Amino acid sequence: MLKIVKHNLGIYFMMLACLDFALMGACAKILSNELSSIEIMFFRNIIGTFFIIYMLKKTKIHKEGGKLGLLIFRGVIGTLALYMFFYNVSHITLGGAFAFQKTAPIFVTLIAFFLFKENIGVKGWFGILIAFLGVLCIMQPWADFSNHSGFDLKNCIIGILSGLLAAIALTSVRELRKYYLTEQIAASFIFLGSLLPLISMSIGSFYFTKELDFLIAPFIMPSLKAWVIILIMGSLGTLYQIHITKAYGVAKKAGIVAGVSYMDVVFTLILGVMLGDDFPSVMVFIGILGIILGGIILVRGKGKNEK
Repeated sequence: MLKIVKHNLGIYFMMLACLDFALMGACAKILSNELSSIEIMFFRNIIGTFFIIYMLKKTKIHKEGGKLGLLIFRGVIGTLALYMFFYNVSHITLGGAFAFQKTAPIFVTLIAFFLFKENIGVKGWFGILIAFLGVLCIMQPWADFSNHSGFDLKNCIIGILSGLLAAIALTSVRELRKYYLTEQIAASFIFLGSLLPLISMSIGSFYFTKELDFLIAPFIMPSLKAWVIILIMGSLGTLYQIHITKAYGVAKKAGIVAGVSYMDVVFTLILGVMLGDDFPSVMVFIGILGIILGGIILVRGKGKNEK
């Protein structure tokens, strides 16, 4: 057994990362009974700040920097993606929220195709088509929303935006790496990911509207139980960063490891049902499977092209 693990360390660490991320999402889901998604995101990021500071102190390599505007843009767009993601975690099934978030690699590929003229290939286009059909199965635009077996229109739009904005943020990293270390890029992101929710909660203390509840919400002092879950969530977030870094660091085939990363959707489906989520309808379940399958086809195809 130990021999098998040693030969597949990348997959092993990615499975652990998926479990960390899924359990972190489960903590956020539990906290949503008491706190707004914005406050949950704030605590997740503020705890993650300590890990990033530790990583920066260990780093001995330095880069001169530059492209400050792009660095801020990446942080703001990435934070907005988190606003959308944590909102859906709080308001729809856990598996559904994670499935929408997994559309990011699809959008990254499309952005690279249109902006950088990168070749996708027949297999890549097939994966995108499968994922797109999966999104349609979840949204069911042909159905009457008063009797809809999926999610409401607001959550569907927010879910797709979470994937699109995450993709834009990820695409900007390819340029930023020329000027900044990965740890510096992550630090700027997590700093803005703590600052912007703080501003949102400050505004929410004297102004709140249901239509913008994914962007503005008042601060609520967590209970003792919530503080414990917040600390667990922050610890899981740190473990996730460690495990996913190790996964790609030791992986022999990055495409396979990236494909395994879709396991967190499976974990969250199970955890969501355990926490009281309704089991997805047949159409929604098919849609989630479509996004997973399309994403795996795409990342596996890209992994082979990179050899």
